[in-house]
Amino acid sequence: MNENELREKIAEVSKTIFSYCMAKTPTREEAEDLSQDILYELIKSAGNIRDDKAFYAFMWGVAGNVYKQWYRKKLKNNTCELTEDIASEDKFSEDNTGDIYLLRRELTLLSEKYRKATVLYYIDGRSCSEISSALDISESMVKYLLFKSRKILKEGMNMERNLGELSYNPKTLIPMYSGQGPNQFWQFMQSKIRQNIVSACYNDALTVQQISLETGIPLPYLDDEIKALEDKQIIIREGNHYKANVIVITSECTDEIDRAVAKYHVQIADKIETFISNKMEEYKKIGFTGNDFSTNTLRWQLTSILCRMIVYMDREDDYKMPKTGWGESAYLWCVENHNNKHTFNYCTLDGKQEDELCFFDYLKNGKGGHHDFYGNERYINIFCDICRGKKKSFGEYDLEAIAEMIKKGYVIKGDKTYRATTPIYTVEQYNTIVNMVEEFLSSDLVSIIHEIEQVSAEILSAHTPKHLQYQVKGVTSVEKYANTVCIPATILIERQFLSTAWHPLEMPTTYVVLKK
Repeated sequence: MNENELREKIAEVSKTIFSYCMAKTPTREEAEDLSQDILYELIKSAGNIRDDKAFYAFMWGVAGNVYKQWYRKKLKNNTCELTEDIASEDKFSEDNTGDIYLLRRELTLLSEKYRKATVLYYIDGRSCSEISSALDISESMVKYLLFKSRKILKEGMNMERNLGELSYNPKTLIPMYSGQGPNQFWQFMQSKIRQNIVSACYNDALTVQQISLETGIPLPYLDDEIKALEDKQIIIREGNHYKANVIVITSECTDEIDRAVAKYHVQIADKIETFISNKMEEYKKIGFTGNDFSTNTLRWQLTSILCRMIVYMDREDDYKMPKTGWGESAYLWCVENHNNKHTFNYCTLDGKQEDELCFFDYLKNGKGGHHDFYGNERYINIFCDICRGKKKSFGEYDLEAIAEMIKKGYVIKGDKTYRATTPIYTVEQYNTIVNMVEEFLSSDLVSIIHEIEQVSAEILSAHTPKHLQYQVKGVTSVEKYANTVCIPATILIERQFLSTAWHPLEMPTTYVVLKK
């Protein structure tokens, strides 16, 4: 790089260097001095730059080294003594604004018991006796906490602390659940703070202070979230450190699995399309209620049954699943929100006579879904009564529920009767379909699905901390759903073999199995 090129580069990056220094120093004057030192070192060391492409990497290396030297020099020349009379903000001179910042920073990193005592004493002006009553601890413990917090604050103010990547690039995690219901994990993990606490301590066990620095969130805002996560066993504590207790499938892990199994997606889609086409007439001849529905609806219905059976293929039994913090047996895990492939949900709801209301929800553009009935036993039983063709008179309260079902497309009102818009199977009819599908799975798909599962488990295991390895097999067994169901079904939609131009009087992915 010649002299003219170097001058142009220096002029180009001078504002960037100054912005970097402003972020690293407490005053503008110090930022100007530091930026001049960095630019001087760049010019002096220009002979070490290999070529134009290496300039920026070299620049940031120089900037980092100069800053470290500046910071070490500052620590030697400027120490902050903390006495029992910590100065309030208005007592600091302009030259000590850096100390105000450092003090505030360290207060946000104090653990709860130290922070409460410190705030009550120094900011609220409470006596040790008053603090003792407020915190329900002895006065000697109050004095200990104040002594200890002064020491922690002083040590912390003399430390260089850097915020972690999650402070400026937070992750979004999708909470996943499979097992005994109800699924309370989903709602519990909607908090972005909780998601990023789990992300922070997934690969490394961290103290609460380290979690705060990694996420960029002050401890006063983290305390309750960490307690809630620990209570539900989403994170676990070892001494003063916390680590995640659920598997997180990162975007890097997902990409690696995708590359390894992509060749199977079209194969599965081709085989499912052939099976559905060849078996459609045999399927209709079973004689279930709804066998005269449109071809598209019946394709969706048979695909739904097939895909649900893939989901439950070779699944771990419930008793082998880990116990959750809510007391159920279930697998809990999170998937980083990266090219989300989970385009379908599946759910089975039980009626009072052991009837089954089954859903295979298409999330992108579906018609109907299990949330219309989930947690509402009365709705389920009314709908199953309609499916059974009961002629009983419904009360006013029930009629309101039926009106809602009509509005959402599950029920059609006839001449003083109601009719379900879903296929309705007897146990015998449904078992006939299951046998048909099982024969297809064992002859055409089982080897492909097992290969996907094995490859995925090996990759996930390489990305999973040691203490969570025991969950890899179970999570992989459930997570194979994306590669063996969601993506192949999406391919069939893209081909228009499965159309989302839904029939207005038919539910395409919901059906009922009457047990008695």
